[in-house]
Order: sequence, then structure tokens, then C-alpha cells
Amino acid sequence: NIMKKTRIIIVVSLLMSILACEKENHSDTSENSFDSGGVFILNEGNYSSANSSLSYYNPETDMVDNNVFHKINNVPLGDVAQSICLHNEIALITVNNSGILYSIKVEDAQFQNKINGLISPRYILPINETKAYVTDFMSHEIIVINLKTFEIEGSIYVGKTTENIIMHNGIVYTANWSAYNQTTSNNTIMVINPGTNEVIDSIIVGIEPGAMVIDNNNYLWVLCSGGYMNEERPSLWKINTSNKKSEETLLFNDINSNPTNLCINYEGDSLYFLDDGVYTMSVNDSHLPQTPLIESNEKTFYCMSVNTNGDIYLGDARDYNRNGDVYRYNINGKIISKFEVGIIPGDIVFID
Repeated sequence: NIMKKTRIIIVVSLLMSILACEKENHSDTSENSFDSGGVFILNEGNYSSANSSLSYYNPETDMVDNNVFHKINNVPLGDVAQSICLHNEIALITVNNSGILYSIKVEDAQFQNKINGLISPRYILPINETKAYVTDFMSHEIIVINLKTFEIEGSIYVGKTTENIIMHNGIVYTANWSAYNQTTSNNTIMVINPGTNEVIDSIIVGIEPGAMVIDNNNYLWVLCSGGYMNEERPSLWKINTSNKKSEETLLFNDINSNPTNLCINYEGDSLYFLDDGVYTMSVNDSHLPQTPLIESNEKTFYCMSVNTNGDIYLGDARDYNRNGDVYRYNINGKIISKFEVGIIPGDIVFID
């Protein structure tokens, strides 16, 4: 009996320790204050399940608040949260399958505005204080949003579906990532004049161009997956933004590889991308890296973002059904922390 009681005490103690550890990096949102230096993680959720969510992480305290949008606004976020963008004092969130664009306050995640009836919104790019563009997975138009009234004020016909979008020196670049609902090949970057809302040029790249970044030499880098059916080898393109011409194309060795999530550091001199693990290279390199900075070790890295201090945040979707995890590494690839978030962490942004 003494031995049995001893074992019970040990087991209970272990359980209490585990529960205490799990509570250590979780907090509630009673204060509703999301500080500068914090991190928003947008969790996609499962398609048609309407279980997307928003998490907040404080790297100073190593505390995480999950499902903050629902807890603060008392409504669910929606079906497949696609992307989040910070603009001044607000956060803009596209919810793809629900066809919704939300505006919430950055400081407390309080609901501000909503636009319904979008077809399949993907990414949003603020152009100035009053205008933003929203790309679309199914439509051949980019939607123009008035940020003051939070209403649709027009559209730009581009003739193709659109995905990632970026602006540099007053010119907008958007990627034709998906071949859905179009007969032409999905291998172009469309160039838009935001002053006139017109397509002024296009740039041929590899099939299925995804993420884009601008480096400190004013080059546009485009990562192309090679296509859903592996139509061609994945590729990384270096484009001169002055003449809109490609100056270098780096081909991946394995046609079955799946590079995604191209990022760049704050200084603009180092590129990062996912291909199972995390790879990094200088913007001056003329070859692709062969050895990962961070190995996946059977984790399902699904999204990545690099903070201004060099910390690398990686969203692990795990099995795409359970809650995911976010791993935080330093610039040398050493783990700093790990915390649990919602289902399929898909986008990560940093609060200035």
C-alpha cells in the first residue's frame, strides 16, 4: 500500500508539473492589449469548417493568447483565414472561403469593419492611406478597397487569377500563382500603375509564382514552385525593377521539391525559403543553398516570417487537423521557443 500510494503521489506530481508548464506560456485576453513587439499568427483552420483563428504571442514574456478574435469580438473569424496585413493602427484580414475582409484594431483586436461578398480573397496591399488592393484566387480582377469607408470602390481587370502582391517605388507587382479558371499559363508577374489602376506590363517567370520580396539592391525576387503537377523544375527569379527584365534564374535540382514562403531579412541582403527545412542565401549568390539552416525533423513547416531582429518564426501545421505549433529560432538557426496556436498556422506578422 505504501508503494502504491507513493506511485500515485509521483504520478499526480508529474501531471501537476506538466499542467503548470503548459500554462506558463498561455495567458488570457482580459487586458485586451497587444503590445508593440508582439506577433500575430493567423491560423487558417480546415476548409469548410469555419474554425480559423487569430493568436497573439509576446516574445518578451513568452506568453501566447489563442483564439483572440473570437474571444474579444464574440464571433468566429470564418472559413479559411488566408492572410493578415498591418496598416497603421489596424490589421486587415482576408478570410478566403467566407469571402470576407476584416479590419480590426491592432492594439486590442476589436472589430472595426467588414466587407462581405468577395469571391475568393487572398492577399491585401495598402497603396496609401485611402486605397488598398485585394487579390483573388478565382476572379480575374483585383478588388480596389477604400480604407476610409471600408467599401469596394472598383476593380482592376488583369485577365488572370492573382495571389501575392507587393509594391516598390510606386509600382505594384502581383503574381499569377494559380491556373484555376484560366486558359493561359500561370507564369507571369503583372505590373500595375496604382495611380491609374491599370496593368502596364507583365513579366514571364516560372510556372506557379508565389512569394515575392525586394532586396536592398532594388531587385524583385520571385519563387516559383514549378506547378501543382510538377510541370517543370521549381525556380528562383531575380528581376531588375528598372527595366522589368529577369537577370538570373536559379533552378532547383529536384522537380519534386516544393519551395515556398520566400522571405527576406530586415537588411534586405539575405533570402529565406522553405523546402521541407529552412534554407538561406545571400542576394548576391548565384547558386541555391544545398544545406538547410534549420532541418524540419519531421515537422510540417507551413509558413515562415523573419523578424527585424533576425528571429525566424515557423508555423508547423502538424497533421492539418490538430492545433499547430510555432517555432522561434535565432538568426543562427538555434531554437528559442515553441508555442501552440490554432489549426494550420498560415501567416505571421510582427507588430512594430
